[in-house]
Amino acid sequence: MKKQLIAAAVAATMTSVAMADISITGTAKANYKNKDANGTTTDTVTNEVDLVLAGSNGDSKVHVELSMDGGSSTNTEDAWLSTKVGDVSIKAGTWNPGDTVFTGNATRSTGNWILSSSVSGVKIALEGDSQKSATKTTFSGDLGGVNLKYNMKHTSDEVYASTDLSGFALGFATISADAANSDASYVTLSKELNGVTVTLADANADSSYTFAGDTSYFGDSAANGVGAGDDLTSVKLAGSVGGNKVSARFVSVDSAASTDFDVNTFQVTRPLAGGSTLEVTYTDTDKAGATNDTEVLDFELAVKF
Repeated sequence: MKKQLIAAAVAATMTSVAMADISITGTAKANYKNKDANGTTTDTVTNEVDLVLAGSNGDSKVHVELSMDGGSSTNTEDAWLSTKVGDVSIKAGTWNPGDTVFTGNATRSTGNWILSSSVSGVKIALEGDSQKSATKTTFSGDLGGVNLKYNMKHTSDEVYASTDLSGFALGFATISADAANSDASYVTLSKELNGVTVTLADANADSSYTFAGDTSYFGDSAANGVGAGDDLTSVKLAGSVGGNKVSARFVSVDSAASTDFDVNTFQVTRPLAGGSTLEVTYTDTDKAGATNDTEVLDFELAVKF
């Protein structure tokens, strides 16, 4: 009997150790959206649940994201593993490439991989995608207080730089493309003044280039109707009032092919009991003409766990 009790205790201990490096986190949100497009009003309610399963064993990690949008089906989104072989880090699987001002989250593809290592403080990464047969080499590091990154792709070169100068956060990026009239660049300047963070941003594109990213500088460029050759400028104010996060963003689009327009966004995020948040966003898109304006009021209830 004593042997059975000891065996059971050891088994329970081993199980708890095995589970110690596994975590399940996620987010859930529900949105009510009222849209007024030139007097025509529509109301929609949507919900989204995302689960993240993460496990690790030494230097090896596994990451899986499950999405249950609308509650109708479960889809696997990001799913990757990473490990180290000597000084080389290896990551392989499927993941979202992330947003920049230049490009939005592209459709996930299988067969993604990254090999990376550091040499004399410079991180070097070779990234590829077996579906697209394309590779990217990235060099990144710090040079005299300036964070630099250089992406060498098969169709373009990208340079990113950021630094802090006397309390001002400065950012710059540029694309030099092989295709004609497809270069682009942007610059950002940000500083906190009396509790309010003021951010200025300016982006310029050649006639054949289209900004498609979704960032805090300009919002969702693709959803806002930004086209080829359009230039963007924005002013954003962000701060806190009574424990609520408050922001206002004013984006002007200098359109190359059609009418210029403005996209103004106001947002308030309030923490609620139980770890949830209520976010209210009002977006006003103002275009020339009587049939081109839209107003969207979005209430979002969200919780992280």
